[in-house]
Amino acid sequence: MKQLTRLILIILLIAGFSGYDSRIASANFSKSEILTEQENLDLCKIFSADKINRIDSLISVYSTRFRFNGNILVAINGYNVVQRSVGYADPINRIEAKPETIYQLASISKQFTAAAIMLLELDGKLSFDDHLIKFIPELPYEKVTLRHLLHHTGGLPNYMYLTDRYWEGSTPPDNEDVIELMARYKLSAFFQPGSRYDYSNTGYVMLATVVERISGMSLNEFLQRRVFKPLGMNSTYVYSTADTSIKRRHIDGFRASRSGFTRISDTKNNGPVGDKGVCSTSGDMFKWDRALHMGSPINKEMLEEAFSPVKTTNGREVPYGYGFRIKEFNSEKVIYHNGLWEGSRTNFHRYLDSQNTIIVLNNTSIRTNHELVRQIESVIGDCKESGFTEMIAKAAIEEGVEPALELYYEVLDSNPDLEVDFDKIAAVADYLQKAGKTEKASELEKLYAIGREVSGI
Repeated sequence: MKQLTRLILIILLIAGFSGYDSRIASANFSKSEILTEQENLDLCKIFSADKINRIDSLISVYSTRFRFNGNILVAINGYNVVQRSVGYADPINRIEAKPETIYQLASISKQFTAAAIMLLELDGKLSFDDHLIKFIPELPYEKVTLRHLLHHTGGLPNYMYLTDRYWEGSTPPDNEDVIELMARYKLSAFFQPGSRYDYSNTGYVMLATVVERISGMSLNEFLQRRVFKPLGMNSTYVYSTADTSIKRRHIDGFRASRSGFTRISDTKNNGPVGDKGVCSTSGDMFKWDRALHMGSPINKEMLEEAFSPVKTTNGREVPYGYGFRIKEFNSEKVIYHNGLWEGSRTNFHRYLDSQNTIIVLNNTSIRTNHELVRQIESVIGDCKESGFTEMIAKAAIEEGVEPALELYYEVLDSNPDLEVDFDKIAAVADYLQKAGKTEKASELEKLYAIGREVSGI
């Protein structure tokens, strides 16, 4: 029976390496059930030490040379291995950014609006194919469905044109005020629903209004009850200048120039929500990332749909799901969104197979986010050698030195250029010894000794 278990383990691990591609076979130290959560995290940091150092160096360069201000969180294989606060939350008064600093997420908010719609669909309160006018009958857009709005294929006109031109209220407009303006002026749709993709803030304000009308709660109240509080996202809320009951806890945005920074004040368009408005921390967003991975509060079947592209009526594929953009990086599916609003620049990137995550929150107009994300992405995607090392180490921890060596030779038969970093094997053995896992440490020490001898080191 034990031999069968070993064989199954080797087959499964080798299958993961078949058609080996250095760009995607990260095999980042996956969670071991025989180790505690803290031990798994510590081992992940040992195996990722080179990457962590490179990311730390990148962040330091962007802070000192490019005036980056903000919070950065990087997770590898679902473990938070880098969390940095750099620069200032308030660069004018030189108030430093901290891990608990709350940022306006801008368009990253759309995924929470979409989440609310998905929860209501799971509750049986609506269907994605319901027409918008079922819930907002005063609007003239009879053919637009909720699914169109989720995918940005609805063709609705820009609500900010109406608020900027026609809003004369003494307080900022809320979502219902936007509906009233759209019903009054009846601007034509840009195109037939479903025929094109056109990124639409209006569509997500409409979706938020649907949530509010069905639930009888504000978007903030609904998300607090169904998402934020259950997940322990205690620093996250939906902010609207039209709702005086919500206490502002997030920091201002700032416009950067050569002479310094200028604070950006709220405008009338900070009233409507759904397209923006969610404010959060990097730590809370990591909780959201983990919840999406676990399939709670939205189940995995629904999330699979949310993470899928759509085709327009003319057959063109749109890489946008339900509140998430979709791309590939090194053949791995990436679910992501960026945000830009009045000084806030934000990024939330999730790499589904490797469980890597990049969160960048910046409250200035300095255009560094995308390049920083791109460079961090290249670091965490550089994983050929470390992936092999981690795979062999896990085999030794889970099954012992013999199956680990069998796996080692099996993989090398088809990938002769791969190498194991035996110094990392030794570091893991030392860690497990100190953690009281002497039996597991002994297996790794044997692996280290044999490996050094075989490789002639």
